[in-house]
Amino acid sequence: MDGYRQDGDSSRSEPSRWREVGLWLFGVVALVVIGFTLEDGVGIPFATTLRVACAAICLFFIYRLGVSYPGERWPQISFLVALVVNFAIFFTPLVDRPASRGELMLFALPDAVVVMTARVISYPVADVHQRANRQTIILGLVVAVVFCVGLLGLTWMEARTTHRSSFTR
Repeated sequence: MDGYRQDGDSSRSEPSRWREVGLWLFGVVALVVIGFTLEDGVGIPFATTLRVACAAICLFFIYRLGVSYPGERWPQISFLVALVVNFAIFFTPLVDRPASRGELMLFALPDAVVVMTARVISYPVADVHQRANRQTIILGLVVAVVFCVGLLGLTWMEARTTHRSSFTR
């Protein structure tokens, strides 16, 4: 063998994967416990705690992306813009509805659009291969924008419909 694993391309061992899964599950349980504690003790709704955690998770992934690209400026710019976008989402009618299982996507899709836009703008094109990579990133950006507009549009319509129906009762 020349140093490559035959059973997969991952360099992590099986116990390390299970440890990571266990940590993620522990984090989810801790989030739920903290959310219910904050709701009962301080009066902060669980939906708000969940949304803050979802925004923080998305920002954490963008931060990790910046660590993967040391010396490049686009991850830092995308982190700051995503921070502003996530903060702005909290002032929209989207957060006036009950929390759902898709709350992570409420923050992840706009953040993906921000990161991909920053990457497309800063991607150097010197040859045909790099041009093809940039076109692939642009295609991914278009798909992300379509999904983002669709998801946010549907949740916005749902929030506005729920908001209007509460006035008619």
